[in-house]
Amino acid sequence: MGPKFRHSGIRSKTLVGLVRNTAPFVFEDDAFDRYPYGRILRGAEKLPPDESDLHSYFDLCLASHFASVGTFVPTDVDLAIREKLWSGVHDENAFAPLWNRVQEFLTWDDSPVSRRWVGAGEEKLSGHQGEWLTVAMGAYATALRIGSGFLPEIREAIESEVKREERALSKFRERFLENPSPETMKAYLSGVAAVAHNLGDLDRMFDAFSIEDTDVLKRRVYRGAHEDSKNKRPVFQEAGSFYQEFLANENHRNFALREPKGLRRSSRFLLPFGLFLDDWGVGLVEVGLNAGVLNEGDLREIIESLVSGWKKLNPKSIYTSQGYSRALVGVAHALGGREMLLNLVPPQVRRDLEESGLRTLMNTKKDVFEKKLQLKLHASMNLNP
Repeated sequence: MGPKFRHSGIRSKTLVGLVRNTAPFVFEDDAFDRYPYGRILRGAEKLPPDESDLHSYFDLCLASHFASVGTFVPTDVDLAIREKLWSGVHDENAFAPLWNRVQEFLTWDDSPVSRRWVGAGEEKLSGHQGEWLTVAMGAYATALRIGSGFLPEIREAIESEVKREERALSKFRERFLENPSPETMKAYLSGVAAVAHNLGDLDRMFDAFSIEDTDVLKRRVYRGAHEDSKNKRPVFQEAGSFYQEFLANENHRNFALREPKGLRRSSRFLLPFGLFLDDWGVGLVEVGLNAGVLNEGDLREIIESLVSGWKKLNPKSIYTSQGYSRALVGVAHALGGREMLLNLVPPQVRRDLEESGLRTLMNTKKDVFEKKLQLKLHASMNLNP
């Protein structure tokens, strides 16, 4: 048992209910018993842990965040696992089990609960790795506060992960240079999206904990992707530039897609990195509607949410954020054409599809859209097409 603490967060039963609401497949599919976070959550649903036990509650919060952060409605426990729960740690006996669980977190397989990853093994880049960095920074700040002997180990773990992501992104970049194609472009830009998210989260934690500029770890990894870094990493600098040029406007919270509950029925409907959503749209029909996981009403609600979401994201220019329009292209293609899509939606949504900038964007086929981006990336890298 861990140390007792005064509970002020979400109750265990409520937290498990929130995860079930956004990721019901974790509880309905026995395959999740193979995954540590699945076992923690499924066990907690049957027997909620002692909420006054710091270690048990930390495990539940960590598993809840891991299982839900890639879904449409993440649970609001990120602050707890990054900061609040660490405030109850005052000695090595309380610290060690939490740090051990944080290290395990980095080895957990996020592919069943997220589509925001690319690659495999040492070359995998994932948004979950950024979540790990933030929790590891909670451990680091706590180790600084209590004078823990784990400090060098934590510092090495964080720096090692940053270096690994740098190597992985370099590999994706090299593959694009060696064999420019839409596929290698998408892999590289997906890696860019992951790294931009991860390093951005890492920087924010240094700021949140007011880590001194003289700190060894801060000098090695802080602002590694930015132009004014004293410890410049060219791969990260270039990635930061490409993120702003290609992806920044796609990195939103997808509030529009929180309403359609049909999207929560299967992990196969989770969103990949924001811009390349044609195949995701196809999957809504082929994996959803045609397989009976979604009905026509579900698909209609999703289409309406994509249209309204696109309108909110593009108040001045139709090209600001294009991910949702690409998803609609995929849906129309899988249904058999634009007319089939139009016949499925109510008159107001049909007018939006026919009369707004969506019509212009949806006239561009997937291969043409991706080829244009490939050429644009070439130009940004000062290469010949």
